[in-house]
Amino acid sequence: MYDIIGDIHGHAGQLEKLLRKMGYEKNGNGYSHPERTAVFVGDFIDRGPQIRETLKIVRDMTEHGNAMAVMGNHEYNALCYHTKNEKGEYLRKQNENNTNQHSATLKQFEGHDAEWINYLEWFHTLPLFLDLNEIRIVHACWDNDNIEILGNRNTISPDFLQELNSEKHYKSSSLFCAADECLKGREEKIPEGYKFTDKHGKERGEMRVRWYLDPSDLNYEDFYMVKIAELSGMKVDTEKLKKKSYYQETEKPVFCGHYWFEGDPKTEKKNVACVDYSIGTGGKLAAYRWSGEKDLTDENFVWVNANGD
Repeated sequence: MYDIIGDIHGHAGQLEKLLRKMGYEKNGNGYSHPERTAVFVGDFIDRGPQIRETLKIVRDMTEHGNAMAVMGNHEYNALCYHTKNEKGEYLRKQNENNTNQHSATLKQFEGHDAEWINYLEWFHTLPLFLDLNEIRIVHACWDNDNIEILGNRNTISPDFLQELNSEKHYKSSSLFCAADECLKGREEKIPEGYKFTDKHGKERGEMRVRWYLDPSDLNYEDFYMVKIAELSGMKVDTEKLKKKSYYQETEKPVFCGHYWFEGDPKTEKKNVACVDYSIGTGGKLAAYRWSGEKDLTDENFVWVNANGD
């Protein structure tokens, strides 16, 4: 039995309230439950006020066998931000935009350099995905082709990090795309002539899509994750998509985070649930309490609000 917990982004207070709400108790080895195991979907750092505390809770639970965790894109970005290539250049540019996204973590670890280095080393051990007996966990997107491409390279070791960011692979190879989609989701081009502005104010011609839905019978607003009014009611042109595959209803339940959903948590389909409900922007810290069911149900979500209620 598993409790799959969404993106925390440094909100340790809400995490502790959620764990207690689900019956977890704190002892010398951190939080534990007598019958259940927590599973974290990544994105522990950035944005929130208690990043160090969040990392300690999650790491203590995982290292004492009371939880499992996968890597989020923010942990991956942190590794790239703090790692140089053979040319002495950081894998993720330390420019204004990237530094702003990472600023809460940088500030809270000021004067704690050794502790931060230790957590970066821990990030290298976090798997990109978990394929358990009856459920699957990934931060952003489960794609069977990607999982096959990654094979046994399920952690971002220092060598694998350099390989992914090399000229041979960066943003071009199937290996890079496989890891990137696990962490950041699938994106597809918006029809020519249309663009949208993302939450960082950047104009974009590609958008995240609902990788778990069959695009062949959907309108743009149902498949793409940001609505563009002019495209409302138009069918998706599947011939223009990079990928037409989607997560089949016959596969075992899969859980993800990443997508900043709003409102009351609910399933995406009978075997797909997202547990990220925007605690980082004043929303909810959510969890799905899985107890063996093949068809997921909205009633198994539990959450705390940003104010702790």
